Amino acid sequence: MLSYKEVNKIRTMYYEQNYTATEIARIMKISRQTVYKYLKFVDFSDDITQKKTKSPVEQYKEDILKFLNYDRLHHHKQRHTGTKVYQRLKELYPDYNISKYATIRYFSRVKKEFYYKHNGYLPLDHRPGEAQVDLGECAFFEKGEKVYGKYLVLTFAHSNASYVQLVRHKNAESIVEAIKHIFEYLNGVPHTIWFDNDSALVKVTNLENGTISRTLSDTFYRFKLHYEFKEVFMNPERGYEKGTVEQAVRFMRRNLLVPLPQFDDFNEFNKTLLTKSVELLKREHYILKQPIVDLHFEDINELNQLPPTSFVCTSVSSRKLDNYGRLTTENRHYYYLDPALAYERVQVKYLPNELEIYYEEGTHIMTIPRISGKPGLRYIN
Repeated sequence: MLSYKEVNKIRTMYYEQNYTATEIARIMKISRQTVYKYLKFVDFSDDITQKKTKSPVEQYKEDILKFLNYDRLHHHKQRHTGTKVYQRLKELYPDYNISKYATIRYFSRVKKEFYYKHNGYLPLDHRPGEAQVDLGECAFFEKGEKVYGKYLVLTFAHSNASYVQLVRHKNAESIVEAIKHIFEYLNGVPHTIWFDNDSALVKVTNLENGTISRTLSDTFYRFKLHYEFKEVFMNPERGYEKGTVEQAVRFMRRNLLVPLPQFDDFNEFNKTLLTKSVELLKREHYILKQPIVDLHFEDINELNQLPPTSFVCTSVSSRKLDNYGRLTTENRHYYYLDPALAYERVQVKYLPNELEIYYEEGTHIMTIPRISGKPGLRYIN
C-alpha cells in the first residue's frame, strides 16, 4: 500500500499536471494497475482493521535517519545507497539477519520521505472559490453546563462570506468534522484552502538550513485526499496572510456568539449557525461596496463537487497499555481504563469527542470521553 504522500502525488500528477497513467507508473516505478486503483479511490475514511505487519527494518529507523542526516551535510556523490545501509547495519548489529532486498526497499521509502520538500507559495490575490480556515475561543452553555471550547470559521477571501461551527475539542477529528459540515451545507468544496499552522493538523519543524518542514496529521491528510482540495499553510510570523479570516473570526463571534449560546442539542445548534451565517451575507463588502451575497455566487460557481461518500472523521492507532491499564496518547493525555487490561495492546479509534477502545483483533472493549487541553490531563474510568 502506498503512503498518503505517494497517493497525493499520483492524483496531483494526473488531475492537475496532465500526466498519463503510463507516465506516472514509469516515474513512480509502480504498475499502471496501482495508478488506476488510487485514481478511482473515493473514500479515505479510517476504521479498525486487522493488524498489518510492519517492515522488520522499522526497528533500525533511527540509525537510517542518522545516515540520512549525515548525507544531507555532505556531497551528494558520497551519500549512502541502500546496499551501503545494509552493509553498515550488518556491521553495527552482528545478529542483523534481515534480507538485503527488504533493507533497500525500506531505505528507499524512508529516503523519499526524508528529502521531500514543500515548494512554492500562492500569491495573496485570492480567486473565487478559495477559502481560509481559522479557530477562535468561546464559551457556551450545553444542557445548562458552561463549556469552554472553540469555534471554527471558514471564510471565502474573494467575497468575505463566512461560515461558523462550534467545536468542543481542538483535535484533528473535530476540526475536519466542522469543515465537512460546511462543505455539505454548501454542496461543494473550495478548490484551495489556507490554514494556520495549527498543531492539531500539522507539525512544523525548523531545519538547519533555515527552511521549515511540515508533516500533516494522518486524519487531515486523509481528509484533504478525500475531498481533493489543495491545502496551503501560511508562513510563520506572517500575520498579514490571514487578515481576512482573522477579521471573520472576530465578526462571527460578535454577531453569532454574543450573548453566550445556550442549547441542548450540539449538532442542531451547529445547523442553526450555518443558517444564521447565510443571513449575514446580505451586508455590503467593506471595499467593493457590493452585496457579499452577489460576490459569493462567484465562489459557489467555482466549488468542486462533493465526493460520492462522506468522510468518516476518525483515526485509528495501536497502543500498549502500561501496568496500570493506562492508555497514554501522543499528546500526553492519560486514560486509566482498567487494571485488568495491564500490558494489553489495543487499537484506539479517535472520534471528535470520544475514544473507542478495541482489543488488537478488533473486539470492542469500551467507549470513553475524549480529553482536550494541555498535556498531563487524566481520565479515570
